Amino acid sequence: MKTNILLSLSFLILFPIFAFAQNDIRQQIIGYTDSTEIIIRNGRKMVVDKTIHGDSQGATETINFLKNNVNKDYVIFYPVEELLLALTNSNFEQFLFAAANFDNLLEGKTNYIQVENITGQLQMFLGQELTLIKKDLERTNLPAADKELIELYIRYFEGEDIYKTNRSILAYRKSYPDTKYSSFLELIQGYVAPYAMNFCLGYGHEFLNGNINQNFTSHFQSMNFELEWFFNQLYLSLFFQGSVGQVHSKVDMPVKKHDLIHTPDDNVFAIKYGLKIGKAWVTTQHINFFSYVSVGNYQMKSDKSNFDIPDDETANLKLTSVFSPGIGTACDINLKRFKSKFSGENVGKWFIRPNVSYDFFLTGKEKAKGGSLFAGITMGIGIGN
Repeated sequence: MKTNILLSLSFLILFPIFAFAQNDIRQQIIGYTDSTEIIIRNGRKMVVDKTIHGDSQGATETINFLKNNVNKDYVIFYPVEELLLALTNSNFEQFLFAAANFDNLLEGKTNYIQVENITGQLQMFLGQELTLIKKDLERTNLPAADKELIELYIRYFEGEDIYKTNRSILAYRKSYPDTKYSSFLELIQGYVAPYAMNFCLGYGHEFLNGNINQNFTSHFQSMNFELEWFFNQLYLSLFFQGSVGQVHSKVDMPVKKHDLIHTPDDNVFAIKYGLKIGKAWVTTQHINFFSYVSVGNYQMKSDKSNFDIPDDETANLKLTSVFSPGIGTACDINLKRFKSKFSGENVGKWFIRPNVSYDFFLTGKEKAKGGSLFAGITMGIGIGN
């Protein structure tokens, strides 16, 4: 009985102490503020406000205060923000420092806090102030290499044709092979170097000429499929094309490697396949004009279904088979571009392509000599920039 009374008294005494301790921790949590985080958040907003209102000196002083007085473990500005802030405030020395050390600006930073994204505001303001910033840049006494780098970045920011920007970067690196901005230039080049992988399905008309025209239907329809790549200005394609209209031989013809005769009443299937390699000459947001050379094989195959041969040999009913190098030109017209919801960068496109090509038939067989003119239209989906 006495034990129960003692336990009850102990509980009544200790409970308020525990409750008070718990409440004290709760109040500490509610009242806890990290002054460093507040300084960073408010400092970033102040820098943007001063920049947008034309107080470049005040913006620069605030940036320097944050960098000199905030714990070095904290990220205050991200590398892209550093570049934009420096450029919008015509602080070209700081821009060059950020560009030279772009890969190392976050080195040693271990504390990341949730902050408001300021790049959109800075990009919009920079777009409005570029004319004045260019004039400020002209008046500086910066070395030619440094001034040229800033001008290159401005052209990139303005959305200059990606081929021109890419060529400018290559020319800059050639002129200044030991530049300290190599990593920064590689980063920009990664965004502007054109690349794409396309899936294409096309339809067109094919016209035979030369000796082969005397032995087969001279005009018929064909469809083609292509898997292709653009790397910068280089164009590569694997293609397959086959006839879809009626094709016939005009004379009796022997089937290669078979003791069979294909008669004029029997259907023929024309196919060609191979590799294209070429170069893009004009590329904008709306068109991509390029030309190419091709190498491949052109075949006329008997499509007669009642030959008395095993099924596994019906694919080898060749009437002619020739080496067919060719030339061609095409122009992609972009119907729609697809952009990433996160970065805003182009990630794909839907396009239509008028194209024309000519294949030369190189063979020792007189009946297969000649060529083929193809004019068609292609629909394609592209993945990439």
